[in-house]
Amino acid sequence: MHKLLGIGLSLCLVLGGAFGPALTGYAEDTARDEIVTLDTSEGTQTAQEETAQSEAQTAQNEETNTDVEENGGSGQEETGPDSAGEQETAQAAEETTGSESTETTVPEAVTEEAVTAETAESEAAEVQETEPEELKENSFRYQNGELIHQPQVYSRAAAYPYAWEKVNGKYMNSIGQVIEGATKKGIDVSHHQRVDWQKVKNDGIDFAIIRCGYGGNYTYQDDKQWLYNVSECERLGIPYGVYLYSYASTVADARSEAAHALRLLKGHNPTYGVYYDLEDDTTASASNTTIGQMAKTFCDQVSAAGYKVGIYANKNWWETRLTSSVFKNEKWLKWVAQYNTSCTYRGDYDIWQCSSEGSVNGIYNATGQAAVVDINFLMENSSLDENSVNVADRNLISGSAHVQDYGWMAAKKNGYQIGVTGESKRMEAFRISIGSGYGDLGIRYASFVEDKGWQNYVTGGQNGNAGQVSGTTGQNRAVQAVKIELTGTQAKNYDIYYRAHVQDYGWLGWAKNGAAAGTTGYEKRMEALQIAVVPKGSAAPGSTSNVYKEKAVTGGVGYETHMQTYGWRAMTLNGATGGVVGESKRMEAFKVDLLYPQYSGDVEYRSYVQNKGWLGWVKNGTMSGTSGQGLRMEAVQIRLTGEMAKKYDIYYRVHTQDFGWLGWAKNGAGAGSSGYSRRIEGIQIKLVAKGAAAPGSTSGAFKDRTTIQNVVYQAHMQDYGWYTTAFNGSTGGVTGVAKRMEALKISLENTAYTGGIQYRAHVQNIGWQSWKSNGAVSGTEGKKLRMEAVQIQLTGEMAKKYDIYYRVHVQDYGWLGWTKNGAKAGTEGLNRRMEGIQIQLVEKGKTGPTGGGTAFRTK
Repeated sequence: MHKLLGIGLSLCLVLGGAFGPALTGYAEDTARDEIVTLDTSEGTQTAQEETAQSEAQTAQNEETNTDVEENGGSGQEETGPDSAGEQETAQAAEETTGSESTETTVPEAVTEEAVTAETAESEAAEVQETEPEELKENSFRYQNGELIHQPQVYSRAAAYPYAWEKVNGKYMNSIGQVIEGATKKGIDVSHHQRVDWQKVKNDGIDFAIIRCGYGGNYTYQDDKQWLYNVSECERLGIPYGVYLYSYASTVADARSEAAHALRLLKGHNPTYGVYYDLEDDTTASASNTTIGQMAKTFCDQVSAAGYKVGIYANKNWWETRLTSSVFKNEKWLKWVAQYNTSCTYRGDYDIWQCSSEGSVNGIYNATGQAAVVDINFLMENSSLDENSVNVADRNLISGSAHVQDYGWMAAKKNGYQIGVTGESKRMEAFRISIGSGYGDLGIRYASFVEDKGWQNYVTGGQNGNAGQVSGTTGQNRAVQAVKIELTGTQAKNYDIYYRAHVQDYGWLGWAKNGAAAGTTGYEKRMEALQIAVVPKGSAAPGSTSNVYKEKAVTGGVGYETHMQTYGWRAMTLNGATGGVVGESKRMEAFKVDLLYPQYSGDVEYRSYVQNKGWLGWVKNGTMSGTSGQGLRMEAVQIRLTGEMAKKYDIYYRVHTQDFGWLGWAKNGAGAGSSGYSRRIEGIQIKLVAKGAAAPGSTSGAFKDRTTIQNVVYQAHMQDYGWYTTAFNGSTGGVTGVAKRMEALKISLENTAYTGGIQYRAHVQNIGWQSWKSNGAVSGTEGKKLRMEAVQIQLTGEMAKKYDIYYRVHVQDYGWLGWTKNGAKAGTEGLNRRMEGIQIQLVEKGKTGPTGGGTAFRTK
């Protein structure tokens, strides 16, 4: 940060503006190098020499011993290893208990009494009020108090126009790459900037770090803009942190600097902590051991007063100067400066200062002109995340969310939120994983999805592998509530807490171990989810009240109809009339869905269509029927599954050409007509509590003049899996794309006679398999083996009343001829795959399909 003793040049941690044109002659290789720099705070140490000497002597007298290594290091970024003398001293002192050394006595842990406001005020009372002669700061950022403009990393062409800004929900660097892990953008400032904080806030700045002062506890070394800056941040609700620029070279200096910070912090509570800025040449003159002792003295004293503490330094210092074991303290925040397209520091860190020349609205110099400012990013999984909670083990779980407009977001560890708050974006799906090394510990979870209700539980990942997705992607549907629980033998050792951030409500309370969290029935999107796994019996991370808001929904079933002339009509709810009655318009298709179901399960349905008969069952909002073919629906069947089927009956009736409203059918029975060629014109559907009375008369719900037998078949195809169901002579499988048929299922529907259907497959490397019947799988799944031939036959009374005809589409040959009643169709010994099949029932004595030549080929 800056080094004018008396004028402190502040850290400016900002995110924002694009850089100017690429620097001439800045070679590509150089552009790849890290540019490690730090904003140094200017300070001025003037004062009458006698007074300054007196103050210094007083500080020295407070120490048991003075620092014996005041002449080490240049303080520049290129500073090499310690001198031999420094190493000798370090060896004698580095690893002693606490931070003590045989050469330098480190104070015991500072008590709260030592850092009370009373003590700070007492120390401050002795400060000299006359400013000493100004000293010019010198560090990697400043030379004789003047800012050294740092070279920036650009692309070969013009600088990326959105450098350090958010694009499609991701922060970008100066060459247009995503800054992985960056979650918030901030600035750091001192009295060298004049700040219009409202403009800064409006320009997308999420936080600020403010210099309070520099050097020891003297009022003339208070930052002149400190009170203005901190009061404005508090007034506008801008989260902030604080830093003090250090000139310390002894432990006594560090003690005075801690008292300085505490005096200025009185009455303030910085969310982002208090940082000790280590960068000045004066500090660099001390040994690594002494720097560690000074840092511990400052941080112990400030943390004892109840503040979060941290260290600021550039990457070079973190790697070569801050080597004392005290810097491994995980409770200390870490702020790393490296002016580069990415931070290449290998340790953990909370904030990255990426540039000293950012552009943010509202930042001015002393003459009122727009000025540059430092850009900083808060990194994911930082303890500074205001929504994080303390947990014993961050690595136990991780989760990620699929968010509107952004897609899948980066995974977050135990205790952090997934999703995005403050941007009105719906969370559409999520997945969770258990970390490595936790034995038989698993996790499962379910979500309540907009317009779909509760989905079935899915299983999370283990050992860091991705878990299954709960929710939806690509459907623009919000998750509205969740349930999460641990599984496995190790689940008994933990509790899992979780809470939902919900549209209009914000964060609700913490749910636990499988209870619902979020809302149902209010049509409010979840925007974020926070999960914390803690040892069994641990206290909840926060309030456990107001966890789940449930609103009963009248009209739990919705249905849409596709009508002649009109197309798709608006959704109708719970017993109201869907379609168009009284205008002689045919219904051509319909969709049914459960709205906010309180139990698991689906609604399934199918339609009887002109010239096609009964189509296959579909569910939950999928179309049944046809569109664009001019074919009428004549009958429907609708049923519930799962827990919904145990709790409710589903009733339905149709308005049919010439017959009007027929009676109410329920739970999968037919409604409408077959054999009369009458169109459906309207429909009503209603959920009724299990066993309750029907909505009306149940007589005459279905008029059936002729029973049409259906043969139904489905092929399992290479790359596609189980393909679309086919009926009565239509094509099953996929032709024309060179995909092998691997398995087959066949069944009969609406049979008027006893008996069934049998079939078997000839499979690559296996040969003829045993006979299967009535919907069982013939062939193989997951083995990548082709079907080469089939045999199909009827049994019982059906075999006496009908013939079963079939033909297959074969690699290189196309459609072979029709055969019937158990004869072979396909090839044997020719290594040719089956690709498609057609099957048709024909009444005994009637002519079946013909043509195509030979039905079965062999060597």
